[in-house]
Amino acid sequence: MKTIRCIAIVILLSTLLTGCWGTREIEHMIYVNTLGVDYVKDKVVVYIQMVNFGGIAKKESGQNQQQKTFVGKAEGDAFDTAIFNLYESSPQRIVWSNVKSVVFTENALKHGLIDQVMDVWDRYYEYRYTVWAMATREPLERVLNATSTSELSAIYSQLNSPMRSYEQSSVVAPLYMYKFIWKWKEKGETVHLPYVETVSGWTDNQKPSPNISMAGVCFLDHQKFRSCLPTQHILGLRWTEKKTIRTPLVIKGEKKIQAVMVMNNIKSSIRPRIFNGKPVFDIKVSMQATLPQLSTSLHRQQLELQAAKEVKSQIMDTYLKGLEQDIDAYGLSAKLYRSMPKEWQELSNKGQLNLDRGSIGIITVKVNLISGGISKMR
Repeated sequence: MKTIRCIAIVILLSTLLTGCWGTREIEHMIYVNTLGVDYVKDKVVVYIQMVNFGGIAKKESGQNQQQKTFVGKAEGDAFDTAIFNLYESSPQRIVWSNVKSVVFTENALKHGLIDQVMDVWDRYYEYRYTVWAMATREPLERVLNATSTSELSAIYSQLNSPMRSYEQSSVVAPLYMYKFIWKWKEKGETVHLPYVETVSGWTDNQKPSPNISMAGVCFLDHQKFRSCLPTQHILGLRWTEKKTIRTPLVIKGEKKIQAVMVMNNIKSSIRPRIFNGKPVFDIKVSMQATLPQLSTSLHRQQLELQAAKEVKSQIMDTYLKGLEQDIDAYGLSAKLYRSMPKEWQELSNKGQLNLDRGSIGIITVKVNLISGGISKMR
C-alpha cells in the first residue's frame, strides 16, 4: 500500500513539471548579426544581416559549404515601425540578443535617427549595449552583403569583430554602443564614430571578393552630426586614443621613405590652462618604437627626433582639419569641463568652446626606439 502511494505521488508531481514544449530549434529562428539604419525619402529604412552558423561550426563531413549572406530590409515612418514591418515579411521569429554591430548611414546621422534608435534600444529587453557602433557612407546593401574571405562567417568580419584587426594596426578605434551613448549625452564630449567601406584587393578563387575596412571617423557632438573625415586626415587621433595598441609610422624624406617604425605602449595626456583669458591645451605623448624597415643612414637619436616631429605634425594636422569642419577633434571642450568646470561655464557658448589655431599650446612628443635593427645603424 505504501508503495502504491509513493507511485501515485510521483505521478501527480510529474504532471506539475514543465517541459520543453515552447522551445524552438536554432535553425527555426533568425539571429540578427548586424543592424543597419538608413534614411531615404522621408522614410526610415532598416536592414538586418543574419548569422550563418554553417561558417562557424566545424565541417565534420569534410565537404566545403558555400558561404551565404542573408539580408532583410524594411521601411517605415519611424525606426520601430520599420522593425515591425520587417517582422511581417520574416519567415521565422527574429532574435535580437545576438546583435554584434549597428551601422548608421551618413544620411541617418544627418536626420537625427540616433535618438529614435537609442530610445528603442533602452526599452527592449533583447538589445545589448556591448555591440559595436559604426557608420558608413556607402549603400548598406553593399556593406552588409560583403562576403568574408576563406569561408569565414560574417561574425569574423570587421563589422562584428573589429578588435582583431585593430590589435595589429591601430588607426581607427572601434566604439562600443555604451561608450557611444555616454559620449553622445555628455557635455562637451566629441563622439568618434568609425565608418566602414568595402575595399577591393581580395580575391576568392580568382574572383573579386570585396572586404570591409575601417575608412575614417564621423564626428558628433552636442547630439548633432558634424562631418566625416577619411583616415588620412585623422592620423593624429591615434596618438591620444587610450585604446591604441600598435600602429605604424612612416618617416619620409624628400624623395623616398626613410624608415617605417611601429609604435606601441603609447601614453598621452591633454591638460587645459587659461592664457590671456582663453583656454589653451597642452598635449603630451610618449611611446616606444621598433624599426622593421630602414632605408637611410640616420642615427638612433635622429630617427627618434624625426618620429617625434612627424607625430607632432599629425596631431596638429588632424586638429586643423577638424576646425575646418567645426569639429572639436580631440574633445578639448570635455577636457576643460572636467578640469575647470567654472571656467568652462564662463568661456563656452551654448556648451561649445570657441576654438582656433592658438587653442593648441605645447605639443611634447617623446619616442624611445627600443629594438628592430638598432645594432645595424651606422
